[in-house]
Amino acid sequence: MLNNRIILKGNLTRDPEYKTISEKDLVTFRMAVNESIGNGKEETIYLDVDGWGGHASYSKNVSLGKGDRVIVDGRLRQRSWEDKDGNNRTSYSVLPSTFSKVVKPVAAETSTSD
Repeated sequence: MLNNRIILKGNLTRDPEYKTISEKDLVTFRMAVNESIGNGKEETIYLDVDGWGGHASYSKNVSLGKGDRVIVDGRLRQRSWEDKDGNNRTSYSVLPSTFSKVVKPVAAETSTSD
């Protein structure tokens, strides 16, 4: 059982960035997740996603890009550090166990014969 599991559906805010760190491929992207909060209002949160190895390959294979809709299933990760002014800082990102690009089906053309 996973105690720290998060499932998100949202859109990429920019094209993914690809890097190789210690001979491991990494894809990073930011996604916007919209949530209805009632009375016709929406709240948007922005989260960074860090995908290693196969996730980077998958992103390239499906040509993941800005505006694409994705579903991410993973865990929330917290990083803490001290900035140059001595202030304690914290950021959160998602480390996916799986994610996939959501593709709208292409409408089938109907042919009419005379």
